[in-house]
This record gives sequence, structure tokens and C-alpha cells, in this order.
Amino acid sequence: MFLMETKNKRDFLQDLQVEFGYDFLFTVEPSGLSGGLDLFALSEFNVQVLSSNNRVIDVSATIDGNKIYISFAYRDPVINQKQYVWEQLARSSNSRSNVWFMVGDFNEIKGNHEKSGGCTRSESSFIDFRLMQQNCEMIELPYSGDCLSWVGRRHNYLIRCRFYRAMRNAKWFILLKCIVTIFPLYGI
Repeated sequence: MFLMETKNKRDFLQDLQVEFGYDFLFTVEPSGLSGGLDLFALSEFNVQVLSSNNRVIDVSATIDGNKIYISFAYRDPVINQKQYVWEQLARSSNSRSNVWFMVGDFNEIKGNHEKSGGCTRSESSFIDFRLMQQNCEMIELPYSGDCLSWVGRRHNYLIRCRFYRAMRNAKWFILLKCIVTIFPLYGI
């Protein structure tokens, strides 16, 4: 289980770890009143943290005897900081020869079709995210439910966007053929 923006210290999360029955907990502590990334796992998956920072936890794990990579991401919503996560993921792709999966809040959309409300964005504003997906050879997992899972207000507009995603490379499909991402429905 991956949690983002928890704003909680490790002590609190250790209590959740026990309550939820997980054997493994890795945290990136929040900075003041923002941030915090938390990864819970079961020992049977032999999770090893390869790298981490306040935006990405990158791990290897074992599923049915197969080594896989998973990048848990929370992309910075601050415009001048957004590129760093794309660069980090692109660098990781250079060393990935196995199954690779990305999941998280990417704070970005691929086009205006992934939002409702607010102003129309220019087509050029989507290029960096699309290039990251292409360079990392990522394919979106199918989903069920309402994919516009982020809701916010800008001025007088209610805006809904598809920020939360799960993506995999082609090798993932060979290992696990049927995975569907389910987006919970949040009240407005």
C-alpha cells in the first residue's frame, strides 16, 4: 500500500502497519506540514528500497519468483519543480531490463480530455509527461470507475483531473496479464 502526502511521522505509521498487518514499512518523512510518502508491504514480496526522496520511492520486489521494479511517485505540484520526477524516472528506465510498474499521483494529465472544468490548456503543456511515458516505455493500465479522481477549485471553477495513474512496461503484461486499476469515488 502506498500513501502520499500523509503529513504523518513514522511513529504514527508504525501503528497503522501493525493495525493493517503489514510486515514492511518504509517512510519518507514529511517536511513541516506537507509531504510524506509511505510504503507498506508484506514480507513475502521481499521489497528492497533502491532509492527514495520526497517524490519517489523506487523498489525491487519479488512476485511468484520474478524480480520486478516498482516506482511509487508523487509529482511536485509546483510548476518549476515538476520536471525533476520525469528526469528521475527517465534515468531509472536506462537500467530497467525487467518488469517495471509505476503508480501514484503524477499531478499531470496527457491532454484536455483528462480534465473537466477550468481553462483549456495548450497542447504543448502535455509534451513532457507524454515524453516521459514514451521514454520509459510505459503503458497505462486499464481502469474502471471515475478516472477524474482529483477534485479542486481554481477561482470559480470546479476542476476534475486524472492525476492518479498506474502504468507498466510491456514485460509486466507478460508476467501479470490481467490487472485493472480501480479509482475510488470521492465525494465533492
